[in-house]
Amino acid sequence: MQLNQKLVSTNKNPAEYLIVDVNQDRAQVAIVDMLCDPPKRPKAQSFDWVQEKLASKELKLEEHDHSDLLMADDSELKPSWIKRRDAAYLAISSLVEDPYQLDQYFYGDPSGILARLIKESGRSRKWVQASINRYFRYGSVPNALLPHYEELGKKYVGPEKPIYKEDGSTCLKSKPGIDTQYGNPFRYITVEDKQNIFELSKKLKDLQEVNLKDLYEDYCKEYCVVLIRPEGAEDDDVAEEFYAVLPRVRLISPRAFKRHLKKCIGTLEFIRRRTGSILYEKDHAGKPGLAAHGLRGPRSRYEIDSTTADIYIRYDYTNDEQLSIGRPTIYFVIDVVSSMIVGVHVCFHGPDWHAESQALFNAFTDKVEFCGQFGIEITHKDWPCADICNELTLDRGTENSHNAITSVLKGKIGIKAANFNAYHRGDCKGTVEKAFDIVQGKAIPQHEGKVYKAPKKEDAHPSRGAVYTYKQFMQRLIREIIHRNNTAAKVDNHNFEMCRDEVGLTPRDIWNWGLKQSIFPPIKKSKDALLYALMKKDRAMVTAKGVRFRGVFYNSPEVMALKWLDKAKNEGHFEEEIRYTDVNSSHIWCRHPEDKKKLIQMEITERSCQYKNRLWAQVLAHQETLKELLALLDEQRFSERVLLNMSLEELDNTVKEEVRKLKKSQAVSPDKTVRERKQQHGDMEKQVQYQDLLIAMEDAANFTETPDPHVVGGDELLDPTYKRKNVAA
Repeated sequence: MQLNQKLVSTNKNPAEYLIVDVNQDRAQVAIVDMLCDPPKRPKAQSFDWVQEKLASKELKLEEHDHSDLLMADDSELKPSWIKRRDAAYLAISSLVEDPYQLDQYFYGDPSGILARLIKESGRSRKWVQASINRYFRYGSVPNALLPHYEELGKKYVGPEKPIYKEDGSTCLKSKPGIDTQYGNPFRYITVEDKQNIFELSKKLKDLQEVNLKDLYEDYCKEYCVVLIRPEGAEDDDVAEEFYAVLPRVRLISPRAFKRHLKKCIGTLEFIRRRTGSILYEKDHAGKPGLAAHGLRGPRSRYEIDSTTADIYIRYDYTNDEQLSIGRPTIYFVIDVVSSMIVGVHVCFHGPDWHAESQALFNAFTDKVEFCGQFGIEITHKDWPCADICNELTLDRGTENSHNAITSVLKGKIGIKAANFNAYHRGDCKGTVEKAFDIVQGKAIPQHEGKVYKAPKKEDAHPSRGAVYTYKQFMQRLIREIIHRNNTAAKVDNHNFEMCRDEVGLTPRDIWNWGLKQSIFPPIKKSKDALLYALMKKDRAMVTAKGVRFRGVFYNSPEVMALKWLDKAKNEGHFEEEIRYTDVNSSHIWCRHPEDKKKLIQMEITERSCQYKNRLWAQVLAHQETLKELLALLDEQRFSERVLLNMSLEELDNTVKEEVRKLKKSQAVSPDKTVRERKQQHGDMEKQVQYQDLLIAMEDAANFTETPDPHVVGGDELLDPTYKRKNVAA
């Protein structure tokens, strides 16, 4: 047994005693009943009594932790608290600081000790005795005499049920708060009300469309409505019942309801039910980890994402009017370990795989040539990112189809895995999401074409004030990216080795250091290999008319040399894996079956020339329109075929009637006079055609063309009614 241990009951009879002193010479302990409020004075018990209780397992020993106020420094306490503590301790200090006095107080004759303390302090008997009891109950140190304000109200549970007077009115004697100035007051909340609110809180699943006022009405509708029958009506009488809401003096206030409802549900659970689990995890959950956890260095993992720029771009193909072509979509590819922006792409379509593939292509290639396209001269040291990553993290969106990602993984460009985030969890790519906020805020200046979250109502729409062209915007964006990569402080990305080697804090410093520490050299691929790997993959059917993909036929000299069309015509159709791009339908590509490093580029044949140089979206839309036209034509063809068959049947019947009147030869051998009649019929046709030719030539000689009024002249020629005239007539 030790000081500040507890003897706690193990049965249904509650008991809890705190050991405040152990006297080995007397074989006794001094204990305080912790369930008494206010605290009582310590009592002495023998070791035998304690051992008997422990042996019978009626009591057991437990450790006890006192309030944190015991270790509080005076600088953390209020002066009024310190004043009350010092006054109480001064009154009992002569007792608690004298071991002989304490021994007498616990185990001997305490008579005269309390009277002496009362006389010395000049305080009342009740005040001195309460100070002694509080001192031992709360830790036996001076801070035990501090007022325990932190516990006020925590143990109060309120009345079990509301109390009503004899006349039926509610007793508001114990109602807290100020009196109601206007109208009838609400009654106080009870344990029964709290239980009802708790039951209501368990039924609330989705709080997105519900406010607390509506919930209070639901609570009153369920728990504060009574069913009333007419006075004097028997149980077997047919009487019209009706419901009535309890008067205000029998209702708890909306404020009390809301306060206790929030306690039942909890602040965090209330937010989760209001926003949903996905948005809670995205916007309200704590995130102690780092995105770079478990990664070995730069190029380990890239994140790619897109956002719509808060700016309208000016249409630069006109000089006399300020026009806009819309808001562009910005794609960033960012290295997780170094937070380096390694690739960027800005376009006016998407989000789609074509735009993402272009951003990845930019991330995997040198930036000197890319920046030169926009008139920005840099060196490789300014933006030293032209390497392929090991892993890629993407959104689980429709633009990231299985075929597109498979082409990346199986395109032999070195990407080991693609990680898909959960739906609606953009926070899983926090590195690139934060980069959007920083770069967009700096790259887009304040002007008429910028999009604001809360625009002024009197201002014109930003599409009316576009200032920057696409090239000018790219110049600003590229400069901001380079500035961020070379100057941003990434303290959280530093590890022990970087600090040891005195590596700088910028993303470029971390990137360069990580590449030097890498055991394996960076993966380099040619532009052709990257473009092939980043294009979409699909299957095309080889037929005798060409390689058919989505209803469009392609061909190339390499395909003819491989005799694919001949094989398809004689042995049957077969499929080949191809690559294509969404932005142009003129070409598709495939690997050469004999030389895997060689690409075969196929072009649209004349059979499908109407689809040349078109977006695939346009091609598919035209094919849907063509299907509609073919269906309508098929309906027309069927109707006209029925009418034609009826007409032909009528003609056949007429011919049969005419033939029935003619004499028919009974011979079965070929008719030898057929050739002579054929010759005669041919001569007659020639004679008729000759007569038609003579008439046509005679008509041509008798007609003249109307003169051109702009060439010949003459007022009569300006007459619009002047036409050809027959000279002979």
